[in-house]
Amino acid sequence: MKTWTNILLGIWLVLTGLVHLGGISFLKSGIILAVLGIVTGILFFIADSSEKIGAHLGSILLGVWLVAGGLVSLFHVRFTGSNVILAVLAVTAGVTVLITRR
Repeated sequence: MKTWTNILLGIWLVLTGLVHLGGISFLKSGIILAVLGIVTGILFFIADSSEKIGAHLGSILLGVWLVAGGLVSLFHVRFTGSNVILAVLAVTAGVTVLITRR
């Protein structure tokens, strides 16, 4: 399952980069990216649920960030500081993934 999760994460990252940096857009791209992010985030939770939390804290934080970002994009939920919270969560997840990778 971890392999499929990483493949979906790779697809999400490439599509997100193309949409934001390349200005490439396709029909319902925002909805597709949001749903793909939510599904990938949930798969990160499932893939790491059988192992110790400390060893996979980065993956868990990445999953939380993907699900939260997808929900915010899909339902246009915004509140004061939501962008800052998502940014801090992204940085924390990224640093934790880099530190805990073997």
